[in-house]
Amino acid sequence: MELILFAMISLIVIVALLASRLNDNSFPFPFEKKSVVFTPAEKNFQNLVEQALGQKYRVINRVKLSDMITIRNGVSAKAGQTATNNADNKYLDFVICDKESMKLLAAIDLVDTQGKGYKVKKDWFVSGALEAATIPHIRIKVKSNYSVDEIRACINSRLLGNTSPEPKIKGRVIPAPLVKARTKAKAENVSTGVITSTAAAAQAKLTRQIPSPQVAALPH
Repeated sequence: MELILFAMISLIVIVALLASRLNDNSFPFPFEKKSVVFTPAEKNFQNLVEQALGQKYRVINRVKLSDMITIRNGVSAKAGQTATNNADNKYLDFVICDKESMKLLAAIDLVDTQGKGYKVKKDWFVSGALEAATIPHIRIKVKSNYSVDEIRACINSRLLGNTSPEPKIKGRVIPAPLVKARTKAKAENVSTGVITSTAAAAQAKLTRQIPSPQVAALPH
């Protein structure tokens, strides 16, 4: 009788131990699905980057640094392993690739200067690794409203090395073909500060042709 009682108690203890292990944090798969993959800021920014770049490029999120670079020849095994371990723990928020060849072109990090994220301070290892691998990299401040023109200007000038076309009409200088000799009457009107209706219409037309100033970039 005592032996049966002892066996039952032992069985209860074993079952309790197994149940506690299943509920413990050491359980190998303590996971559940996240509600979203990207934050609202990341989602909005990616949509705008894709609009700014057009159909020739592809934008990829959260790429591991070690997937973008490789150890060059001539580096010792120890140094290479240390660098690889460091690169394995680093991520880039956005990577720009050529859509057809998937050639890596540039990398972007979003920086919340008002928050306490890990990218508030510039990561010397990430910056140094990308510079050594000649991969353009830029950090852009997080803000509530970006414009496509802002992002396009920033990416073209700082990442892809493209320069914006020069405006055909600079400032308010009238090109020579548009300048006509004044009659004596017009000259007298100008000298007295009077602008004729014809001159006012020509000036208004020229003002509409002058391109708006180039949008400033957003780097941090």
